[in-house]
Amino acid sequence: MEDGTTTMTKIHRFIGEWQLALGNIRLDDKELAHQMRSVLKLSPGEHIILGDGLGQEAHCTILSYDRNAVVVACVSIGRNASEPQAQVILYSAVLKGDHFEEAAGMATQVGIRELVPVVANRTVKRKLRTERLRRIVREAAELAGRGMVPTIREPLSLDEAFMEASRNDTNVFLDPSGKRLTGLGAGNRRVGVFIGPEGGWEESEITRAQEYGMRLIGLGPLILRAETATVIAVYTALDALRR
Repeated sequence: MEDGTTTMTKIHRFIGEWQLALGNIRLDDKELAHQMRSVLKLSPGEHIILGDGLGQEAHCTILSYDRNAVVVACVSIGRNASEPQAQVILYSAVLKGDHFEEAAGMATQVGIRELVPVVANRTVKRKLRTERLRRIVREAAELAGRGMVPTIREPLSLDEAFMEASRNDTNVFLDPSGKRLTGLGAGNRRVGVFIGPEGGWEESEITRAQEYGMRLIGLGPLILRAETATVIAVYTALDALRR
């Protein structure tokens, strides 16, 4: 450009259960082919990034389309450099409506490694649209430039989640009575973050969390939507792990 500025071209990222290899590979995925060709209008010769959802990714060039597939040439393969090294496991009470899906997508963009839906005493919604939730999480991982797609676990009762979380290095339990989260540095690489339902935890649940040795953390005096609290809590935990 004459004014000396440059324009960066966005390289689209796609994550799937693919066997990545150097050279030409055929992706037999009708939905992917339609998205690339008809929705994103990506032409042969354009560059894309393919991820296997487990941390590996390949830089590829589109060669051709047919009705149900796309053929690409992969020119390099390596590990995704942006993926958080620390593991934050999100134990989230199932929220009403689409709020749980919204929280899952945003938490994926921030960097969770696993999502465990939790049925608490005040949980209203019990059924999840699992396939839709997986798609939302995958698309959020693509959007954020991640190399991994968080694992979505089967729903657990709160006590089951407490017992399962005992294998983590540490666990934090979000409640307004808690203190600001600090000191998750060396030795803590796998952290559980517990987020309650819209109506909050019951006192008996808070007591049980303390009996399991969980740290109560708060996010300040303001009242936050559960989705907002989820994102802040996950980011705060990851940030504390980096310090």
